[in-house]
Amino acid sequence: MNTEKYLKLLCEQTGPTGFERPGAELAAEAIKPFVDEVRVDTLASVIAVRRADPEAAKAATETQCEGNSNASQVSADRPAMLIAAHLDEVGLVVTGHEDGFLCVGPIGGVDQRVFPDRDLCILTDPPIFGVMSVQPPHVLKAEDMSKAIDMDELRVDIGMTQEEAVAAVPVGTPITYRTEGFRIGKTRYVSKTLDDRACFAALIRAAELLKDRKLPWDVYFVGSTGEERAEGGAPAAAFGTGAKVCLAIDVTQASTPDANPKIHTGIDNHELGGGPVITVGPNITKHVGKRLRELAERDRMPVQIAAAPGRTGTDAWHMHIVREGVASGLISLPLRYMHSPTECVDLGDIELCAQLVAAYALDPGQDVLDCLADCEPLHHAKNAEVEKC
Repeated sequence: MNTEKYLKLLCEQTGPTGFERPGAELAAEAIKPFVDEVRVDTLASVIAVRRADPEAAKAATETQCEGNSNASQVSADRPAMLIAAHLDEVGLVVTGHEDGFLCVGPIGGVDQRVFPDRDLCILTDPPIFGVMSVQPPHVLKAEDMSKAIDMDELRVDIGMTQEEAVAAVPVGTPITYRTEGFRIGKTRYVSKTLDDRACFAALIRAAELLKDRKLPWDVYFVGSTGEERAEGGAPAAAFGTGAKVCLAIDVTQASTPDANPKIHTGIDNHELGGGPVITVGPNITKHVGKRLRELAERDRMPVQIAAAPGRTGTDAWHMHIVREGVASGLISLPLRYMHSPTECVDLGDIELCAQLVAAYALDPGQDVLDCLADCEPLHHAKNAEVEKC
């Protein structure tokens, strides 16, 4: 797979939180050749699935239930796993007009420091371009040179009069960065929206790696929506698919020389080119995280380990408590300059993320299979009680 081609295709499409459908439809077409079914759901999430091979599924359920009196129950309800990478991006939304300029508010965790003098795409139909206004240094006071401009003071210049701007750009219109991706060095790629479409590119690659393999369970590849506002399509997809295990694939902060982990919270010295980051912590089901580490060691895959003592800030947090609870894990892709128009990842890390996802899909380990067998009787007991009532 030409990873750089997919990054360019996915990241240069627009899709801020709440307005993801154009990007979702593009992502659905990109993954379609490698799956059995794909659709875009009500929340604009991409739901793609590779169906289990009947013989492989039968062998897995027989193995997991050997010596277990509930074997027939598990076999009757074939399990599924789900891997989610979110498709939405941070951006702006038009909140008003002033002398032909657009007033804006944030969509997601935008960094207002990077907006002045930035090229922007206003998502009217058809889209128009604009630029964030900025005062040149010649006219600024010394004390203002080191200050970020407050969001309520930012204005977007679209080259129109007040009357033209009001007619052309309604309040509520979303805005994204206008950039093109490019490579730096041998293996680094820079673009907007690598958070988290670089991880969806990893899912496409994982689906390609699994294309001709016999799977022991249905594997769902989800391009989720709404993650940047913590109201995502991932938990809805986990509920709708009935997945027993859910993995989130998201970016994490990578280190730079100016990022001191003792000063800057969230910087954990993860290195670009150092491989995927496997998270441990209360949001991560122990046997899932353990198996990911075992597979990395088995395949001699370089990985990094992170501890998340609370919320992971990813789809893994929300999928974990769907239905009666879902076994969850988190694989992270190191990324520099998060939520800026020039995010940076390493292409080798994307490939390793894909390989780790594919390895887990093929061989989740006996702990997962035993857990599925143990949980099934309670599920059937509850259904029986409901039917009796």
